[in-house]
Amino acid sequence: MSQCNNCGKSILFGGRTMEGYRYCGASCSKSHPLHRAAEQIPANILQQYVEQWRNGPCPRCKRQDGPIDVHSHHRVHSFVLMTQWHTQRSVCCRRCGRRGQIGSAFYAAALGWWGFPWGLLVTPIQIARNISGICRRQPERASADFERVVRLQLARQQLQAKPSMPPPISAGR
Repeated sequence: MSQCNNCGKSILFGGRTMEGYRYCGASCSKSHPLHRAAEQIPANILQQYVEQWRNGPCPRCKRQDGPIDVHSHHRVHSFVLMTQWHTQRSVCCRRCGRRGQIGSAFYAAALGWWGFPWGLLVTPIQIARNISGICRRQPERASADFERVVRLQLARQQLQAKPSMPPPISAGR
């Protein structure tokens, strides 16, 4: 099972493949030029920005008491025969990341088990994933997910900075 290179969703059927990148649909495949530009960013420049942004203030709480990284929290909600689960990723400090994981664990515990059969099966898994994230130690260096976020942000800035094509010159009056 592959994942969308843009949104991270799992792709069971369909999807689009463009130059080795896999996208879940047409809206995500529109980001292909961004991913191609991100591929071109040199490693030394990427590492410089990763360290700068990692040691900056948290985008959520604006505190500067810890390194910034990507933190995942997992949710599930269900009702009788309908169950939905997903993972949200946030760029924030460890404190804000844990806060999101705790909130998602309670969300899953309250709303996840109401569906049969998937709610009963997925709820303990999502709660365990959140608890695992809460207990995990802060890594020494930036995660691959954080490097990917920084790489895409740099590519986005680079694409926006390129001047647009000048208007065509008319031959006559």
